[in-house]
Amino acid sequence: MLGIGGIVVSCGGDADTEPTEPTQPTEPTRPTEPTRPIRSSGERVIIIGAGAAGMTAAHLLVHRGVDVRVLEATSTYGGRIKHLLDFVDFPIPLGAEWLHVEREVLAHIVDDDSVDVATMLRGYESTDEVAMIVDGELVYDDMGDDYEDLKFVGSSWLDFFNEYIVDGIADRMVFDAPVRVIDYSGDVVSMTDAHGEIWEADRVIVTVPMKILQDGDIEFVPPLPDAHVEALAAANIWTGMKVFIEFSERFYPVFVEFAADRGADGQRAYYDAAYAQDSDSNVLGLFLVGELAEPYQALDEEDELIAYILAELDAIFDGAASRTYVQHVVQNWANEPFAKAAYLEDYATADIPNALAQTLAGRVFFAGDGYTREDDWSAVHNAVRAARAAVDEMYG
Repeated sequence: MLGIGGIVVSCGGDADTEPTEPTQPTEPTRPTEPTRPIRSSGERVIIIGAGAAGMTAAHLLVHRGVDVRVLEATSTYGGRIKHLLDFVDFPIPLGAEWLHVEREVLAHIVDDDSVDVATMLRGYESTDEVAMIVDGELVYDDMGDDYEDLKFVGSSWLDFFNEYIVDGIADRMVFDAPVRVIDYSGDVVSMTDAHGEIWEADRVIVTVPMKILQDGDIEFVPPLPDAHVEALAAANIWTGMKVFIEFSERFYPVFVEFAADRGADGQRAYYDAAYAQDSDSNVLGLFLVGELAEPYQALDEEDELIAYILAELDAIFDGAASRTYVQHVVQNWANEPFAKAAYLEDYATADIPNALAQTLAGRVFFAGDGYTREDDWSAVHNAVRAARAAVDEMYG
């Protein structure tokens, strides 16, 4: 999560590295058997979801010699860390954008001391200019020393996974296979996808976004225990969206917040998305979650949305937004059928993600940014730590 003042925003490889995506199957078929060694136990693990947690879990299991498959509902991997490469001359992160903890977490994901993780990151300067909108007026200040989040330079979270993780698990992924039923009543776990394909495994790691479970999109047999059901019922999962706008001139500070948002059930912030990039492009990001996102999401037509945002910026910056507008891109996570939302609200209590992280019958495990066994959630580092916790519980 990214914090500046009182606001929090939840959010690589070489800058010149293009992501390599595996060949997509036209039908959800089982991939060929891998050439890597398999544990002598002969166990098979299936991971549901190829986002940050799913890819990390698969990578760690491969390192342990486990026979693993990843069933992904969409046509590619990445989940909520996807990015856009053809908007300007640096990657635009449509989901998670920052590293919120020490960079050592990247090496922990790679899990190989012989690999030098060369991902470039940069922190913010204490003298960076930020602003607060108070009664319609800009009040400027320096960022100060309390902001420790790191920005990917010339890359993104997805670039990091492409560089260090994907090649080793690409042959384990099956796409366009949304799981509808998880039956863990027998000696093995049986999963049925939307095409009627049945998959079996000794153990399963569920990494789908929390909103998918909350909406009952996956049926569990037997049903989820009361503790899981109660946690899902209590969870306030924020809706969310991001908008990126290119301008011919930079007229804005590093971050802009709104004093009126204090105490709201959600967050809103404008920020310099081109910060730290080797680029002449001027790109302003808008991050929205919770109830503060809803007025923007209510504008069904994209033309209406961008007009609304430009008018908001024009009122703050004396018409500079409309005068210098070039192009924009919108990522509305509420419209993604296999995400449906952003993440668990920041103000939730830890018992919700803790309860949802609990294993079912020793065979069904949960990992992801919302299934953590810690007093923290809703960021990539939480997702990957949850993946490691699930793998360690399985095999140590």
